[in-house]
Amino acid sequence: MKEAMTGRDSIRSILVVDCGTVMTRAMLLDRVRDGYRLVAQGETPTTWGESSTSVTGGVRHAIQQISDVTSRRFFDENGDLISPQATWQRGTDAFAATVSASEPLQLALGGLAGDLSIASARRAAAGTYAQIETLLNDSQGMPLTDEACVRAIRNAAPEVICIAGGTEGGADRPVLGLVKAATLACSMMDREARPAMLYAGNSRLRKQVAEIVGDEAELRVVENVRPTLDREYLADAQQEFKSLFVQRKLKQMPGVADLSDWSPVSVAPTAQAFGRLIQYLWHLGSPETGVLGVDVGGSNTVIAAVFDEQLRLTVDSRLGAAFGGDRLLQSKNTEVITRWLPEPLSYDETRSLLINKETHPASIPQVEDELWLEQAIAREAIRETLEVARPGWKPGSAQVYPDLMPFCDTIVISGGTLAKAPRPGQAALVILDALQPIGISTLVLDRYGLASALGSVARIKPLAAVEALDAGGLTNLGTVVAPVGEAKPGDTVLKMKVSYDNGSELEVEVRYGDLEILPLPIGQEAVLELTPRRGFDVGVGARGKGDKRRVSGGLAGLIIDARGRPLRLSHETERRREQIQKWLREVGG
Repeated sequence: MKEAMTGRDSIRSILVVDCGTVMTRAMLLDRVRDGYRLVAQGETPTTWGESSTSVTGGVRHAIQQISDVTSRRFFDENGDLISPQATWQRGTDAFAATVSASEPLQLALGGLAGDLSIASARRAAAGTYAQIETLLNDSQGMPLTDEACVRAIRNAAPEVICIAGGTEGGADRPVLGLVKAATLACSMMDREARPAMLYAGNSRLRKQVAEIVGDEAELRVVENVRPTLDREYLADAQQEFKSLFVQRKLKQMPGVADLSDWSPVSVAPTAQAFGRLIQYLWHLGSPETGVLGVDVGGSNTVIAAVFDEQLRLTVDSRLGAAFGGDRLLQSKNTEVITRWLPEPLSYDETRSLLINKETHPASIPQVEDELWLEQAIAREAIRETLEVARPGWKPGSAQVYPDLMPFCDTIVISGGTLAKAPRPGQAALVILDALQPIGISTLVLDRYGLASALGSVARIKPLAAVEALDAGGLTNLGTVVAPVGEAKPGDTVLKMKVSYDNGSELEVEVRYGDLEILPLPIGQEAVLELTPRRGFDVGVGARGKGDKRRVSGGLAGLIIDARGRPLRLSHETERRREQIQKWLREVGG
C-alpha cells in the first residue's frame, strides 16, 4: 500500500518520469552532500512490456533500470510505489510525471478573417497538444455556408469546435451564423460523441451564443482572442484548450491514473513543464533579451519563448523527428526537405526513409542519408513551429529588426535527434539554420532529457530543480556570434580578439558568408573583444558598436555565423549542396 507523503521540507529524493511518444525516461534526483544531483536515469520505449497502450509498462521498466544501477527498490510486493523513502535503498520521497505521448486534441476552427481571428485562435490552440482537423472557412478566410460547415464538422468529428471572430462591438451575423451551423452539426451526432464548443469571439454576443447552443453541446466561453484589429489576447483561450486536453486526452490515457496516484502533484503535459524551466532561465539572464527553448520530440515540436517574464508556448502536434515527415513531404514541395541535404536523394528514397522512421520511431540512423534526413526534418519542424509562434510573441526591446529574430540570451535545445547528434556541431547547425539567431547567444543542450523533468520537479521542490540545474543538468553547446548587416561575400564584417584565461590570445577577421568554430572547450571561459564593421550589429547596442563580453566554452566551441540574416540558400541545386557540405565541414559534421 502506498505510504503517506512526507512534508516537502523533508524531501531527499525525487523520482521523475517523462512519457514521450517514442521513449519514456526515468530520472532519480537525490540529495548528495551539498545539494540535489541527478543520480541515475533509465530509458525505454514508451509501449514496453505486456501492454501496448498503457504508459505504466514503460515507466516501470525505465525505473527498473535505475534500480539495477543504484540497488534501490522503488515498488513494494503489491507493485505500489514506496513513498516516502523508507531507507536509502528503499523508495523515494516524491514522484512527478510529465506526458506527451497522448494523441492531440482534435479541433475544428472557425472565425471571420484568416489573418486575424482565425490566426489568433490557431495560436491559442497551439499552446497545448492540439491538431486542427478542419477549418470552417474557405480559402479566402470567409465562413463556409451552413451546409458546408455541417458537412466539415461531421466528416472531421472533432473533440472541440472553436468559434472566434468579431472584434469587441463588431460584426455579429457571420459569427452567430457559424455558431448556428456548428450547433446543428452537434445535434446530428450521438450525444456522447458531441464535441465541446469553445466561444472566443465578440463578448457582446455571449448571451445569444448560449441561447443558440442550449444543451446541444457543452459550451465554454472565454475572452475574445482578437478584441481589436491590432491587439491579441490568448491567455484565457490557451488555458481552456489546455484544460480540455488534460480532461479529454491526458487523463483518459491508460496508466496515467496510476501515475497520478503516485504523485503529490498532477501529471503535467511535457510542454508545460518545459516552458516552466525556460521561464526560470529567463530570470537568470538580462531582462532586455529573451530566452528560447526548442524541443523536437518524436511527434511534437515545442518552442517556448520568454520575453519580459511572459511565457509564450507553441506546440506543433503534426511534425516531430519520427512522425509527420511523410505528410510534410507529400503536402509541400519535395525541396522543402531535400534542400537541407548534402547529398542527392530522390523523392522515392526520401519517402521510403521517412516511412521507415515512422514504422520504427526508436531507431537510430545507421547511414548518413538517414542522419541528414532526420536533421532536415528537425529543421523544418522548428521552422514550421516558429512560423506559428512568432506573430504571438511580444519581445519588446529585444525585437530590434522586425523581419529577424529578437535578441535571445539563451537558447535551450532538447529532444533526442539534437541531443544525441553524433557531433555537437551538427545540433548547433540545425538550430542556426532553423532559428537564425542574431547577436550573441548561448546554446544550451539538454543532453540527458532533463529539461521537462526539472520543470516538473520545481512544482514539488524548487530548490532541487535549481541545484540539479546548477550541477550540470544542462550542458553548454557553444556561444554564437551572429552579426547582422549586408555586405559582399568575402568582405570583412567583424574583427574579433579572443583572450583566453590561460593568457593566450587569438585574433580573427570574420568575412561575410563565413561559418566557423573557434576553440573554446567546455569548462573554459574567454573574453571576446568585438569590433564590427560600420553598418553591422553584434547585439551590443547599435550598428558599428563594439564591446567586450565574457563567454563560456561549450561542446561545439565558439561559433561565428556571418552567413547573413535572413539565411539565403542558393536556388541552384549543386551550388546549394556545396553550401550545405561546406557548413557541415565547418562545424565538424
